Amino acid sequence: MMVRSMKREYLGGAAAIAVVFIAGVGLFLSGLRPVSAAANAPRVVFEVSKGEGFRTVADALAGAGLIRSSLVFDAVALLDGRAGGLKAGSYRLSPSMSPAAIIGVLSSGAAAEATVTIPEGADIFVIDRILSAALIAPPGKFAHYALSENLEGHLFPDTYQFSIGEDPADIAAAMTKDFDAKAAPLLAADPASAARAVVIASILEKEVQSQTDQEIVAGIILRRLAIGMPLDIDATICYAKSLGGFLAGAPSSTDAASVMAPSGGACMLSPVDFTIKSPYNTYLYKGLPPGPIGNPGISAITAALHPQASSYLYYLTDPKTGKTIFAKTLDEQNQNRVKYLESN
Repeated sequence: MMVRSMKREYLGGAAAIAVVFIAGVGLFLSGLRPVSAAANAPRVVFEVSKGEGFRTVADALAGAGLIRSSLVFDAVALLDGRAGGLKAGSYRLSPSMSPAAIIGVLSSGAAAEATVTIPEGADIFVIDRILSAALIAPPGKFAHYALSENLEGHLFPDTYQFSIGEDPADIAAAMTKDFDAKAAPLLAADPASAARAVVIASILEKEVQSQTDQEIVAGIILRRLAIGMPLDIDATICYAKSLGGFLAGAPSSTDAASVMAPSGGACMLSPVDFTIKSPYNTYLYKGLPPGPIGNPGISAITAALHPQASSYLYYLTDPKTGKTIFAKTLDEQNQNRVKYLESN
């Protein structure tokens, strides 16, 4: 009887050990799987600080929802032989990556980078949204720096490659260097009017599409200034709204349309917007706004430097074709407004 009892106890213990072993294997195999099965799971920026141990990194990865188990990550790193080879830096990781893939990235030491294209006319708030959407900088960080350094208008629109977590000063330095190389030589021909030309060019980017029309509108702006007529430009109110909202701490949209569209002519204006008390409101305040309302490209700068004189005082854009419709008188402008805007 005692033998049978001991045998039963032995078998029961062996079965328990087997269950625990199988469960452990199951948990280990589960921990090897990515957190998300979606191949397009959004990437996040993950920081590895200098001197940080792999166990601390594993806990941080688990806390960020990038791995299922810090223990499994530790085991994989040790078995892989790269536990001591994780390098400090900023990395773009996704929950769709396996622990082995994440270890490969963190041990590569290759700083994560992203390529972004800044469209012509984009203001600092749009640039900020583009950078944050690419995980290069946290929302608002670049715009705050650019405002403090008065960089609006001098951040050249181009395609750039930046590191994830890049310092705003370094981002701005790359863009202003590009401006100095490509735009400054054009402005150097008439230094006295260079600042005014950049402001006008920034308006042209938001208001008009072709360089030929930009030259005509540049002439209209100068003619209005000469006769003391308010500029009445919608894009300047859009900028006033963007600036006021940013300074007030309003949340910034990150949808694709808002990221890629400059904040000027494309924004929706209500009657109350035209009463905004801002020096950028060219309906209330005569003269040019106090600074650029975006960052112009070569075409708009060239147009601002070579305004075309004409008999026109008014213009609008046909929303269907994008064509600029010019008018000599207010009556003609109102007729065009009914024909091209109110009838749509």
